[in-house]
Amino acid sequence: MRWLSFILLAATALTLQSAIAPRFELFGVRPDWLLVVVVFFAMHAPPRDAAIGAWIVGGCADLMTIERLGLMALTYTLVAVVVASVRNYVFRDRALTQLLLTLVMSVLARLAWTVYSRLLYDPGQALLVDLTLQVLMASVYTAVWAPVLHKALLRMSRVFGLARPRYTYAGQQRMGTSGV
Repeated sequence: MRWLSFILLAATALTLQSAIAPRFELFGVRPDWLLVVVVFFAMHAPPRDAAIGAWIVGGCADLMTIERLGLMALTYTLVAVVVASVRNYVFRDRALTQLLLTLVMSVLARLAWTVYSRLLYDPGQALLVDLTLQVLMASVYTAVWAPVLHKALLRMSRVFGLARPRYTYAGQQRMGTSGV
């Protein structure tokens, strides 16, 4: 992976997340474009690079919050590790796969954040409202953005030094012309 181009993308994504994402707020929820970037690199970069990149993005996201340092970094790193471990079992280039994988990872991350905030702080809203808005609706909204951002990032895969997978039948060359 080319780290300079990744750092430039991470800086751009962090800027867009803090400056533009509030303008895309619907019903009190914002998309988490940083999570989409983390899932993209976990699906296409080498697993070690994906985890390091997720930690960098999470660490920078931690600096934009008033929360304890390391919460976002740990969450995004765990997301990258989980996605990298299952990526060989899914079709990475399919929009439905990108949407569903981002949805599942977003639900798990936001559920963990909700449990964490409820354990440490007094709840401001009812649990059902938090689960509906901050976990379910925010995760769906983030997942809807995933195919669009993945498509744009996949077009720039050479810039990031990422190999694009080619899906072929592994036994096709060995079959030859003899009938089965």
